[in-house]
Amino acid sequence: MDLMQERVNFPGILSGQGHEANCTVWATKVFLGSDFTYTNYSIEDVSKTLPVGEYQLSANEQVITVLHCNGHWISDLPDAFRRLGYVW
Repeated sequence: MDLMQERVNFPGILSGQGHEANCTVWATKVFLGSDFTYTNYSIEDVSKTLPVGEYQLSANEQVITVLHCNGHWISDLPDAFRRLGYVW
């Protein structure tokens, strides 16, 4: 079976720390046969300024944890940091 992928975008909602904002989410949709998953999320066009911290991104029937830090959004948060008790 061939592994195929394409870059797609869809609307998302960021929520956390008492805030909520709309955004555009870009992700890589990876296909293996009739199955697929999304990876490599990036967040753009956030509808309002949000403070630094951890947020839940709800998009395309999935919820993932993302970090807002220094004006950037990080979607691949290492679980090892959380297990070590690292606080953002």
